[in-house]
Amino acid sequence: MRKIQTDRQFRGSLLTAWTIMGAVCGVAICYAAGIYGSNMLTLAGLAWCILCFPPLLISGTVWAVGNQINKGLKYAWKHYMLVLSLRRQLLDAGLYVTRKIGAAEIAVIPWISVEFMPDYASGRVYIKNSIKLHGKLNKTDISAALGRYVVEQMFLKDDGNYYYFDFYDAAIDRRLVFKNFKEFRKYSNAIGEYELFVDVRTRLPLTHQLIVGQTGSGKSYALHGFLLQMSLKSTEYYLYFADPKASSVAVLGELLSPDDTADDFDDIVALLEKFVANMQERRSVLKKRLREKIDGDYRDFDLSPHILIFDEFAAFSLQLQTKEKKQRDHVNNMISQVVLRGRQYGFFLWIVMQQSGSNNIPTFVRDNLPWKTVLGNAEDQTYVTAFGAGVDIPERKMEIGEGVYTYPAVANKPKLCVFPTLDFDVLDALNQGAGVL
Repeated sequence: MRKIQTDRQFRGSLLTAWTIMGAVCGVAICYAAGIYGSNMLTLAGLAWCILCFPPLLISGTVWAVGNQINKGLKYAWKHYMLVLSLRRQLLDAGLYVTRKIGAAEIAVIPWISVEFMPDYASGRVYIKNSIKLHGKLNKTDISAALGRYVVEQMFLKDDGNYYYFDFYDAAIDRRLVFKNFKEFRKYSNAIGEYELFVDVRTRLPLTHQLIVGQTGSGKSYALHGFLLQMSLKSTEYYLYFADPKASSVAVLGELLSPDDTADDFDDIVALLEKFVANMQERRSVLKKRLREKIDGDYRDFDLSPHILIFDEFAAFSLQLQTKEKKQRDHVNNMISQVVLRGRQYGFFLWIVMQQSGSNNIPTFVRDNLPWKTVLGNAEDQTYVTAFGAGVDIPERKMEIGEGVYTYPAVANKPKLCVFPTLDFDVLDALNQGAGVL
């Protein structure tokens, strides 16, 4: 089998040939110097400088510029090693274009560059696209070539000329650990007024949310952290709790918002009606305020968010299916109003459940919950119903509170998330009046 050279190997061969030629000329002149005198030795040195030094200088300059040595020698070396590994593995995977130069067949590997964050904990790989490689690059997971780094997301630039792969250092623990409430409060105070954090790399704006996971995966654990965060905001958060199984969420509701907590079917419907009525009032208020900023939402006018936390939604859905069509339509219409209009007004629906199949939650509602999280190692069908078909889930053994999430413009494909460890009594912290709930 004929060996194919890479583009860099071919250039290296030319450089080596050039250098050898210069060395041979230098040796020949040195030999002549022994016959014709010392002036020839000077001529030998000059010949070496002319023939050998320029290619070495050019090669060194290209290496330095290509590996961004202006950012430091450490940066340049890490860049070089990562690009080298990627080139080798792209070659092994057949991701190159062949060219013929004379009798030589050259494998032209696509241009690659790496952009590290200052702490080297994450970064981005750029790979030039081409017509031949387009169908392959968008299906390639380059994590195996990145050593301790793992790819989180892959995107195609708007002009279609480059793919870029966001990566993170898998050796760094993403989970936040708070030994006491004071530490939690300090960290939370640095987060935006209408944002919530999950781990060291994940913070997202307040929005509709779907949390899916089997018993023991950490759903309640995740909610505790969110509730504590909201209790620390300077802006008042209004919370509503619907829990048809009268479990821990109902207990939290009785503690934090007893007048807006329901566990009976009829009471939950009444709570939904109250929530929608309050949203309609907000709509009237916001309509007047929009004259000041036509494209604004509740955040632009420092309005309080309202959040309906709906635990065990599947149980409620089963009860609803036994009711008359008029009541079913009424409830579904209210939920649809919230998910379609609530974001601008600051009214959000959080649905917590074990499975998000269409028999448990209307597809229309599920698809309009932008922030979706699946906790634990779930079955394939669970991921499909939550995120859609054909998604790639990170291969990882999930501990309690670990999972994957999607959110438009931030994570178009499932990304890893790890909810914080709270080594203190959350109920006690909430009881102390941690905030203004």
